[in-house]
Amino acid sequence: MVANRLAVPEAPPRNRATERSALPLHAASLRTWQRSDYESVWARAEWMLRQPREIVAQSAPGMLLGVLFYQNSTRTRLSFEAAARRIGGAAIGFSDVATTRAGDFYRESLEDTVRVVGSYVDALVLRHTEDNAAERAAAVSQVPVISAGTGDREHPTQAMLDLWVLRSKLGQLTGVTLGYVGDPVCRHARSLIYGLSAFGAAGIVFLAPEGATVPDDVQRTIRDAGMSWGIAGSAAELLSKVDAVSMIPFELSDFHESAVRSRTRSHQLDERFVFGSALLSRTGTGVPVVHTGPRGPELPPETDDMANVHYFEGVAKGVVLRSALLAELFASRRSR
Repeated sequence: MVANRLAVPEAPPRNRATERSALPLHAASLRTWQRSDYESVWARAEWMLRQPREIVAQSAPGMLLGVLFYQNSTRTRLSFEAAARRIGGAAIGFSDVATTRAGDFYRESLEDTVRVVGSYVDALVLRHTEDNAAERAAAVSQVPVISAGTGDREHPTQAMLDLWVLRSKLGQLTGVTLGYVGDPVCRHARSLIYGLSAFGAAGIVFLAPEGATVPDDVQRTIRDAGMSWGIAGSAAELLSKVDAVSMIPFELSDFHESAVRSRTRSHQLDERFVFGSALLSRTGTGVPVVHTGPRGPELPPETDDMANVHYFEGVAKGVVLRSALLAELFASRRSR
Protein backbone atom coordinates (compact mmCIF):
# COMPACT_ATOMS: atom_id res chain seq x y z
CA MET A 1 0.00 0.00 0.00
CA VAL A 2 1.41 3.40 -1.04
CA ALA A 3 1.35 6.04 1.66
CA ASN A 4 -0.47 9.29 0.92
CA ARG A 5 1.89 12.18 0.30
CA LEU A 6 1.31 15.90 0.23
CA ALA A 7 1.73 17.39 -3.21
CA VAL A 8 4.99 19.28 -3.62
CA PRO A 9 4.27 22.85 -4.78
CA GLU A 10 5.51 23.63 -8.28
CA ALA A 11 8.56 25.89 -8.21
CA PRO A 12 8.00 29.32 -9.76
CA PRO A 13 9.77 30.08 -13.05
CA ARG A 14 13.21 31.57 -12.64
CA ASN A 15 13.27 35.34 -12.82
CA ARG A 16 15.49 36.67 -15.61
CA ALA A 17 17.29 38.78 -13.03
CA THR A 18 19.08 35.63 -11.90
CA GLU A 19 20.20 34.88 -15.44
CA ARG A 20 21.59 37.11 -18.18
CA SER A 21 19.74 40.32 -17.41
CA ALA A 22 16.84 41.72 -15.44
CA LEU A 23 13.55 43.08 -16.67
CA PRO A 24 13.54 46.78 -17.49
CA LEU A 25 13.39 48.74 -14.24
CA HIS A 26 10.11 50.38 -15.25
CA ALA A 27 6.96 49.50 -17.16
CA ALA A 28 6.26 53.14 -17.99
CA SER A 29 6.42 52.30 -21.69
CA LEU A 30 6.72 49.13 -23.76
CA ARG A 31 9.01 50.73 -26.34
CA THR A 32 12.09 49.06 -24.87
CA TRP A 33 10.49 45.75 -23.83
CA GLN A 34 11.73 42.67 -25.66
CA ARG A 35 10.00 39.38 -26.35
CA SER A 36 11.84 37.70 -23.48
CA ASP A 37 10.54 40.35 -21.06
CA TYR A 38 6.93 39.58 -21.92
CA GLU A 39 7.59 35.85 -21.76
CA SER A 40 9.16 36.19 -18.31
CA VAL A 41 6.04 37.90 -16.97
CA TRP A 42 3.68 35.52 -18.76
CA ALA A 43 5.53 32.45 -17.50
CA ARG A 44 5.10 33.74 -13.95
CA ALA A 45 1.41 34.47 -14.62
CA GLU A 46 0.80 30.98 -16.00
CA TRP A 47 2.55 29.49 -12.97
CA MET A 48 0.28 31.56 -10.70
CA LEU A 49 -2.81 30.23 -12.46
CA ARG A 50 -1.79 26.69 -11.46
CA GLN A 51 -1.06 27.46 -7.82
CA PRO A 52 -3.26 27.68 -4.71
CA ARG A 53 -3.50 31.19 -3.28
CA GLU A 54 -1.29 30.43 -0.30
CA ILE A 55 1.59 29.61 -2.65
CA VAL A 56 1.06 32.72 -4.79
CA ALA A 57 1.05 34.78 -1.58
CA GLN A 58 4.70 33.89 -1.08
CA SER A 59 5.72 35.62 -4.34
CA ALA A 60 6.57 39.03 -2.85
CA PRO A 61 5.86 39.01 0.89
CA GLY A 62 5.93 42.47 2.41
CA MET A 63 5.94 44.33 -0.90
CA LEU A 64 4.18 47.70 -0.66
CA LEU A 65 2.64 49.21 -3.78
CA GLY A 66 1.93 52.92 -4.20
CA VAL A 67 -1.18 53.64 -6.29
CA LEU A 68 -1.32 57.15 -7.77
CA PHE A 69 -4.51 57.55 -9.80
CA TYR A 70 -5.05 61.06 -11.15
CA GLN A 71 -7.78 59.65 -13.39
CA ASN A 72 -10.81 57.45 -12.83
CA SER A 73 -10.50 53.69 -13.13
CA THR A 74 -12.28 50.49 -12.16
CA ARG A 75 -10.51 47.43 -13.58
CA THR A 76 -6.95 48.74 -13.65
CA ARG A 77 -6.82 50.26 -10.16
CA LEU A 78 -8.69 47.52 -8.34
CA SER A 79 -6.81 44.75 -10.13
CA PHE A 80 -3.46 46.30 -9.16
CA GLU A 81 -4.56 46.62 -5.54
CA ALA A 82 -5.84 43.03 -5.59
CA ALA A 83 -2.61 41.89 -7.24
CA ALA A 84 -0.46 43.41 -4.50
CA ARG A 85 -2.45 41.54 -1.87
CA ARG A 86 -2.46 38.27 -3.83
CA ILE A 87 1.36 38.13 -3.86
CA GLY A 88 1.73 38.85 -0.15
CA GLY A 89 1.95 42.62 -0.23
CA ALA A 90 -0.33 45.60 0.28
CA ALA A 91 -1.25 48.84 -1.46
CA ILE A 92 -1.52 52.47 -0.38
CA GLY A 93 -2.30 55.56 -2.39
CA PHE A 94 -5.17 57.59 -3.79
CA SER A 95 -7.87 57.28 -6.42
CA ASP A 96 -8.95 60.92 -6.28
CA VAL A 97 -6.19 63.48 -6.68
CA ALA A 98 -8.44 66.19 -5.20
CA THR A 99 -7.90 64.60 -1.79
CA THR A 100 -4.11 65.11 -2.02
CA ARG A 101 -1.62 67.98 -2.00
CA ALA A 102 -1.13 67.28 -5.71
CA GLY A 103 -4.77 68.17 -6.34
CA ASP A 104 -5.60 70.87 -3.82
CA PHE A 105 -4.41 74.50 -3.79
CA TYR A 106 -0.76 73.46 -3.24
CA ARG A 107 -0.62 71.70 -6.63
CA GLU A 108 2.42 69.66 -5.64
CA SER A 109 4.29 68.66 -8.79
CA LEU A 110 4.07 65.15 -10.21
CA GLU A 111 7.82 64.74 -9.71
CA ASP A 112 7.63 65.67 -6.03
CA THR A 113 4.60 63.44 -5.46
CA VAL A 114 6.43 60.50 -7.06
CA ARG A 115 9.54 61.07 -4.96
CA VAL A 116 7.51 61.44 -1.76
CA VAL A 117 5.30 58.37 -2.21
CA GLY A 118 8.22 56.46 -3.74
CA SER A 119 10.09 56.83 -0.46
CA TYR A 120 7.32 54.82 1.25
CA VAL A 121 6.86 51.94 -1.20
CA ASP A 122 8.58 49.32 -3.37
CA ALA A 123 6.83 50.20 -6.66
CA LEU A 124 4.47 52.84 -8.04
CA VAL A 125 1.47 52.52 -10.34
CA LEU A 126 0.54 55.78 -12.05
CA ARG A 127 -2.58 56.73 -14.03
CA HIS A 128 -2.54 60.27 -15.32
CA THR A 129 -4.16 62.63 -17.82
CA GLU A 130 -0.86 63.87 -19.28
CA ASP A 131 0.81 61.99 -22.14
CA ASN A 132 4.35 62.12 -20.73
CA ALA A 133 3.48 61.58 -17.05
CA ALA A 134 4.86 58.04 -16.82
CA GLU A 135 8.19 59.00 -18.37
CA ARG A 136 8.46 62.02 -16.06
CA ALA A 137 7.73 59.81 -13.06
CA ALA A 138 10.26 57.16 -14.10
CA ALA A 139 12.95 59.83 -14.56
CA VAL A 140 12.86 60.78 -10.86
CA SER A 141 11.67 57.59 -9.16
CA GLN A 142 13.93 55.34 -7.11
CA VAL A 143 11.41 52.48 -7.43
CA PRO A 144 9.80 50.86 -10.48
CA VAL A 145 7.07 52.93 -12.13
CA ILE A 146 4.25 51.14 -13.95
CA SER A 147 1.99 53.14 -16.23
CA ALA A 148 -1.67 52.38 -15.66
CA GLY A 149 -2.58 54.59 -18.61
CA THR A 150 -1.19 58.07 -19.26
CA GLY A 151 -2.97 60.52 -21.54
CA ASP A 152 -3.13 59.22 -25.10
CA ARG A 153 0.37 57.78 -24.88
CA GLU A 154 0.38 54.21 -23.52
CA HIS A 155 -1.35 51.59 -21.37
CA PRO A 156 1.32 48.88 -20.99
CA THR A 157 -0.37 46.37 -18.70
CA GLN A 158 -3.58 46.34 -20.75
CA ALA A 159 -1.55 45.47 -23.83
CA MET A 160 0.39 42.79 -21.93
CA LEU A 161 -2.91 41.31 -20.76
CA ASP A 162 -4.59 41.30 -24.17
CA LEU A 163 -1.56 39.75 -25.87
CA TRP A 164 -1.21 37.10 -23.17
CA VAL A 165 -4.86 36.07 -23.48
CA LEU A 166 -4.72 36.07 -27.29
CA ARG A 167 -1.51 34.03 -27.37
CA SER A 168 -3.14 31.43 -25.13
CA LYS A 169 -5.93 31.09 -27.71
CA LEU A 170 -3.83 31.27 -30.89
CA GLY A 171 -0.75 29.39 -29.68
CA GLN A 172 1.58 32.13 -30.88
CA LEU A 173 1.71 35.79 -31.91
CA THR A 174 4.36 35.55 -34.62
CA GLY A 175 2.78 36.07 -38.03
CA VAL A 176 -0.60 37.04 -36.56
CA THR A 177 -2.78 39.76 -38.06
CA LEU A 178 -4.71 41.59 -35.35
CA GLY A 179 -7.96 43.47 -35.73
CA TYR A 180 -8.17 46.65 -33.65
CA VAL A 181 -11.64 48.04 -32.94
CA GLY A 182 -11.78 51.65 -31.80
CA ASP A 183 -9.97 54.93 -32.29
CA PRO A 184 -6.29 54.31 -33.25
CA VAL A 185 -5.24 57.38 -31.25
CA CYS A 186 -6.00 55.48 -28.03
CA ARG A 187 -3.12 54.84 -25.63
CA HIS A 188 -3.88 51.13 -25.69
CA ALA A 189 -3.16 50.99 -29.44
CA ARG A 190 0.39 52.25 -29.04
CA SER A 191 1.29 49.77 -26.30
CA LEU A 192 -0.37 46.94 -28.22
CA ILE A 193 1.63 47.71 -31.36
CA TYR A 194 4.90 47.75 -29.41
CA GLY A 195 4.02 44.31 -28.09
CA LEU A 196 3.00 42.96 -31.50
CA SER A 197 6.28 44.15 -33.00
CA ALA A 198 8.28 42.35 -30.29
CA PHE A 199 6.70 39.06 -31.36
CA GLY A 200 6.96 39.54 -35.10
CA ALA A 201 3.25 39.92 -35.83
CA ALA A 202 2.30 40.27 -39.48
CA GLY A 203 0.07 43.30 -39.22
CA ILE A 204 -2.91 45.14 -37.84
CA VAL A 205 -6.27 46.11 -39.37
CA PHE A 206 -8.23 49.00 -37.84
CA LEU A 207 -11.99 49.35 -37.55
CA ALA A 208 -12.32 52.95 -36.44
CA PRO A 209 -15.15 55.43 -35.82
CA GLU A 210 -16.15 57.79 -38.61
CA GLY A 211 -13.56 60.52 -39.07
CA ALA A 212 -10.84 58.79 -37.03
CA THR A 213 -7.36 58.54 -38.52
CA VAL A 214 -4.26 56.50 -37.75
CA PRO A 215 -1.75 58.93 -36.17
CA ASP A 216 1.58 59.45 -37.92
CA ASP A 217 3.58 58.06 -35.00
CA VAL A 218 1.45 54.90 -34.96
CA GLN A 219 1.97 54.43 -38.70
CA ARG A 220 5.71 54.94 -38.25
CA THR A 221 5.91 52.38 -35.44
CA ILE A 222 4.05 49.81 -37.54
CA ARG A 223 6.26 50.49 -40.56
CA ASP A 224 9.49 50.34 -38.53
CA ALA A 225 8.41 46.95 -37.14
CA GLY A 226 7.95 45.58 -40.65
CA MET A 227 4.21 45.07 -40.13
CA SER A 228 1.41 45.88 -42.53
CA TRP A 229 -1.71 47.86 -41.67
CA GLY A 230 -5.08 48.57 -43.20
CA ILE A 231 -8.60 49.81 -42.59
CA ALA A 232 -11.82 47.78 -42.50
CA GLY A 233 -15.24 49.33 -43.06
CA SER A 234 -17.30 46.97 -40.94
CA ALA A 235 -17.13 44.30 -38.27
CA ALA A 236 -17.85 41.61 -40.87
CA GLU A 237 -15.02 42.81 -43.12
CA LEU A 238 -12.61 42.96 -40.20
CA LEU A 239 -13.39 39.41 -39.06
CA SER A 240 -12.68 38.11 -42.55
CA LYS A 241 -9.18 39.61 -42.54
CA VAL A 242 -7.73 38.93 -39.08
CA ASP A 243 -6.70 36.15 -36.70
CA ALA A 244 -7.83 37.89 -33.50
CA VAL A 245 -9.59 41.06 -32.35
CA SER A 246 -8.76 43.55 -29.59
CA MET A 247 -11.40 46.16 -28.74
CA ILE A 248 -11.67 49.36 -26.78
CA PRO A 249 -14.91 51.31 -26.10
CA PHE A 250 -15.92 52.44 -29.58
CA GLU A 251 -17.04 55.85 -28.32
CA LEU A 252 -13.81 56.86 -26.66
CA SER A 253 -13.70 59.18 -23.66
CA ASP A 254 -11.22 62.02 -23.45
CA PHE A 255 -8.18 60.61 -21.64
CA HIS A 256 -7.07 64.15 -20.84
CA GLU A 257 -10.15 64.68 -18.65
CA SER A 258 -9.59 63.85 -14.99
CA ALA A 259 -13.27 63.39 -14.10
CA VAL A 260 -16.31 61.79 -15.68
CA ARG A 261 -17.75 64.09 -18.31
CA SER A 262 -21.42 64.99 -18.15
CA ARG A 263 -22.27 64.10 -21.73
CA THR A 264 -24.08 60.88 -22.52
CA ARG A 265 -24.22 58.85 -25.69
CA SER A 266 -26.55 60.63 -28.04
CA HIS A 267 -26.99 58.01 -30.72
CA GLN A 268 -27.12 54.30 -31.31
CA LEU A 269 -23.95 52.69 -32.61
CA ASP A 270 -24.06 51.91 -36.32
CA GLU A 271 -24.69 48.20 -36.87
CA ARG A 272 -21.55 48.03 -39.02
CA PHE A 273 -19.48 48.35 -35.87
CA VAL A 274 -21.36 45.87 -33.66
CA PHE A 275 -19.89 42.42 -32.97
CA GLY A 276 -23.15 40.69 -32.13
CA SER A 277 -23.67 36.98 -31.55
CA ALA A 278 -25.18 36.41 -35.00
CA LEU A 279 -22.16 37.92 -36.74
CA LEU A 280 -19.63 36.15 -34.54
CA SER A 281 -21.43 32.83 -35.05
CA ARG A 282 -21.56 33.31 -38.81
CA THR A 283 -18.17 34.89 -39.55
CA GLY A 284 -15.87 34.90 -36.56
CA THR A 285 -16.22 31.62 -34.68
CA GLY A 286 -12.48 30.99 -34.89
CA VAL A 287 -11.42 34.55 -34.08
CA PRO A 288 -10.75 35.22 -30.38
CA VAL A 289 -12.04 38.57 -29.14
CA VAL A 290 -10.80 40.58 -26.15
CA HIS A 291 -11.98 43.97 -24.88
CA THR A 292 -10.27 46.43 -22.54
CA GLY A 293 -13.54 47.48 -20.94
CA PRO A 294 -15.78 49.09 -20.13
CA ARG A 295 -17.56 47.47 -23.03
CA GLY A 296 -20.30 49.24 -24.88
CA PRO A 297 -22.67 48.36 -27.72
CA GLU A 298 -19.74 47.23 -29.88
CA LEU A 299 -19.68 43.97 -27.86
CA PRO A 300 -23.20 43.33 -26.49
CA PRO A 301 -23.85 41.07 -23.47
CA GLU A 302 -25.49 38.50 -25.76
CA THR A 303 -21.94 37.42 -26.72
CA ASP A 304 -20.85 36.60 -23.16
CA ASP A 305 -21.30 32.84 -23.47
CA MET A 306 -19.61 32.52 -26.85
CA ALA A 307 -16.48 30.39 -26.83
CA ASN A 308 -14.36 32.95 -28.65
CA VAL A 309 -15.36 36.02 -26.59
CA HIS A 310 -12.99 36.50 -23.66
CA TYR A 311 -14.14 39.74 -22.05
CA PHE A 312 -14.66 38.50 -18.50
CA GLU A 313 -11.80 36.02 -18.78
CA GLY A 314 -9.56 39.00 -19.49
CA VAL A 315 -10.97 40.86 -16.49
CA ALA A 316 -10.14 37.94 -14.17
CA LYS A 317 -6.71 37.36 -15.69
CA GLY A 318 -5.89 41.05 -15.27
CA VAL A 319 -5.25 40.43 -11.58
CA VAL A 320 -2.98 37.48 -12.40
CA LEU A 321 -1.03 39.38 -15.06
CA ARG A 322 -0.46 42.35 -12.76
CA SER A 323 0.45 40.02 -9.88
CA ALA A 324 3.09 38.43 -12.09
CA LEU A 325 4.46 41.79 -13.26
CA LEU A 326 4.75 43.10 -9.70
CA ALA A 327 6.46 39.90 -8.54
CA GLU A 328 8.92 40.00 -11.45
CA LEU A 329 9.77 43.67 -10.95
CA PHE A 330 10.12 43.13 -7.20
CA ALA A 331 12.50 40.21 -7.72
CA SER A 332 14.47 42.08 -10.40
CA ARG A 333 14.91 45.16 -8.23
CA ARG A 334 16.08 43.15 -5.22
CA SER A 335 18.72 41.42 -7.34
CA ARG A 336 20.21 44.59 -8.83
